[in-house]
Amino acid sequence: MAAGTERRTATARRTERERNPMMWPLVLSGVRRRLAALSAIFMAAMLGAALVLLSGSLFETGIRLAAPPKRLTSAPIVLIGEPSYRMLDERGRPTTDYRPYPERHRLDPAVIGTTARIDGVAAGVPVFLLSVAGPTGTLTGQNWTSAALGPFALTEGGKPAADDEIVVTPALARRLRTAPGDTVRLADATYRVAGIAGDPDSPVTLFFTDTRATALSGDGRPDAVAVLPDPGADIDRITARIAASADGVRVLTGDQRGAAEDPAVAASRTSTIVIGAVFGGIVLVVLATVVSALISLSVRQRSREISLLRASGATGRQARRLIVAETMIVSLAGVLTGLVLGVPLTTLVFTLLTGNGIVPDMLSLSIGPLPFAVATATTLLVTWTAARVAARPALRARAIDALREADLPSSRVGSSRVGPLRWILGVLFALGTVALAVLTSLMSPALTSATSGPAVLTGSIAVALLAPAVLRAVLPLLRGVARLRAGSLAGLAVHNTRARAAETATVVTSIALVVGIGAGNLVAQSIQLQAQRDASIASIRADLVVQVPGGADEKLIHQVSTVEGVEAASAFVTSGGWIEHPYDPSHRDRPWPVRGVTADAATKVLTTPVVTGSLSGLTGDTIALPQATAETLALAVGDTLTFRFGDGASAPLRLVATYADRSGYETLLLPHRLLAAHTSSRHVPQLLITVHPENPGETRQALLSALAGTPGTTVGDRTAIETVLNQGAGVQGTVNSLMVAITIAYAAIAVVNTLGISILTRRRELALLRLSGATRRQVRTTLTTEILLLTTTGITAGLIVAAAAIIPTTTATSGTLLHPTPILTVLSLLAVVTSLIIPVTLAATHQAMRKTPAETLAIST
Repeated sequence: MAAGTERRTATARRTERERNPMMWPLVLSGVRRRLAALSAIFMAAMLGAALVLLSGSLFETGIRLAAPPKRLTSAPIVLIGEPSYRMLDERGRPTTDYRPYPERHRLDPAVIGTTARIDGVAAGVPVFLLSVAGPTGTLTGQNWTSAALGPFALTEGGKPAADDEIVVTPALARRLRTAPGDTVRLADATYRVAGIAGDPDSPVTLFFTDTRATALSGDGRPDAVAVLPDPGADIDRITARIAASADGVRVLTGDQRGAAEDPAVAASRTSTIVIGAVFGGIVLVVLATVVSALISLSVRQRSREISLLRASGATGRQARRLIVAETMIVSLAGVLTGLVLGVPLTTLVFTLLTGNGIVPDMLSLSIGPLPFAVATATTLLVTWTAARVAARPALRARAIDALREADLPSSRVGSSRVGPLRWILGVLFALGTVALAVLTSLMSPALTSATSGPAVLTGSIAVALLAPAVLRAVLPLLRGVARLRAGSLAGLAVHNTRARAAETATVVTSIALVVGIGAGNLVAQSIQLQAQRDASIASIRADLVVQVPGGADEKLIHQVSTVEGVEAASAFVTSGGWIEHPYDPSHRDRPWPVRGVTADAATKVLTTPVVTGSLSGLTGDTIALPQATAETLALAVGDTLTFRFGDGASAPLRLVATYADRSGYETLLLPHRLLAAHTSSRHVPQLLITVHPENPGETRQALLSALAGTPGTTVGDRTAIETVLNQGAGVQGTVNSLMVAITIAYAAIAVVNTLGISILTRRRELALLRLSGATRRQVRTTLTTEILLLTTTGITAGLIVAAAAIIPTTTATSGTLLHPTPILTVLSLLAVVTSLIIPVTLAATHQAMRKTPAETLAIST
């Protein structure tokens, strides 16, 4: 019993000693002495916090969708159609899966009466937002009644009293150089300017009579309804009542009302949330990898110091706590600095996104307390976890190792062997990478990015875990490279690299991150986008495209088709939608791409071979399907299916034809009039023209002459057709490239830090080499050869990781293993890595050997 008491007392004393607050002065002293070495961790935490704040702010922006109104400022409540489609299951029941409508979801006019009958509502005002082609480009038109909802008070003239009259804002009047009483030619007719409304800062707008605006809308469905409450009415109560009584309606208040003016605001919810979440995940993986590598490098290089601590009576846990405490103090300072840096960085990135049309201008950036809290908590948690894992070798440090004279890490603290846990985790992540690669190769070409990106991340993690083993395995193969660089010193360089595999593996990991994430994501994305462009343009036979901002009517289509040299002219409308019945499982994650064409010209402007039926039957409520889709859904020509349009409307359509289409890039064909009526613009924006091959240049000039009276009309070649077909793809590619570029920059900084630290902390070893007879040049040659070996290994590992995304993407998009890889992207990445490594290596080597060997040894003793 006494022995048990003594053991408990000893345990209590040990615990008390390990928690002794006297360790904090030692921690702070260690931070001051090792400030230069800890600066790398400071930068990693700083940039990590800034980038997590960026991703969190994008996520919050997508959640809040704050878009202060510019046209409907006086309406406290605005109603729009539900911007997301609720997917159906096999039995036709609504699910919890929502997808954004590709077009503006307009309202049923009956919503106005339903809303007006709600207690506390004074009136419901319909709002029509029209795209109108004017002499200076596409303009926004509204119905005159909705002018009272915004900053549009009459300043000159009067309101539009007839359907051929309009009112313009001051900015538009200056642009058109017009005044009340003048006439203005728009796409559909000539109008007389009845008055000017608004102030100089009012949005550029023209106002029609309510009757004319309703006619221009096509089907009379308003884009929004402004709800005007009774004086003193409870806005929240009215909002709740409207939401309960009106089905398929989204109620907007406060800064959310701007979504009624621009449907792109609601559509940006998914993209901003996904970008924020995915980018944040990538940043945290890179942060954990970089910090873990830096701390591992620090622990191995401090092996003698840790052993001295053990010799002075410190326990292994205290040694680890010392390392973790130093790391967290520096990380906390880095996180606080990163939060300050993250605000202008987030603003800059968001400005780039809005400036390139990736997110709408009306959307406001939201940087609330939550992104700051998430950035602080996640960065510190990841850093703390990485520090505890990387500092585990300190638990095994032995006091006797302090007596060692060699500067190499001890067998306990700095072992270059990979532990069992790291082997297991590394193999699991490697197997996960293989599984994701196989899955990518089997997926639809449009969905390959969903698994190719994660494959790069898991591969990078596997390399980070197994880097020492990878380095030792590759070194025998690189002896020839070492001989070319160092000659007789090659053996020493290879031996040093192998002996320090655990330390130098951090450099390999950082380089592999840059090459793997960069090449894997950018090259795979480039292959996917190019395959999409090739598939889309391959289905088009037309030679020219006519862009008509104000919309092409049947008269204009006929006029173009009769121009000399024109073989066929077809309206061309693009949109999206879903097949609701029979149940279609092929497009659960995205809408079908849909094209609207003119029936009698479809076969002359498209290359899709008809299998059954005829495309000349594409009139009225009809549809044509790819043959494979029709077979999957058990549909034949003459059968009826239920189709959900991109604006939320649903209609039964009769199948009139099936055709062969490229697998993975299938599209649906509808009559152009039917599809145009269900788009946000409500009109036909372009025409496809097939010309006779004799004189294509003369035909193009004849088209330009025939269309001279139509405002804003342009004629483009097949390059312009390809641009029309891939408008959304380029935007998403820009987003991905921007996010990957930021991640590469972060990883590149890690390369500089780890490389510089790994060289500068070897001053004592380099001094001993010079005292043993080696010249400064020989030492420099040996050291640069070691860096060459590490760089080659890192690049090779990174390219293997990138191949896990590139090869499966190639297989999915083209059906072959090999593809003309965008070599310029790969070479650019290698150039970036080289441009970082060479100057850092030379500068760090010069700094490490700046003093005489005696001075260096005196300082390091």
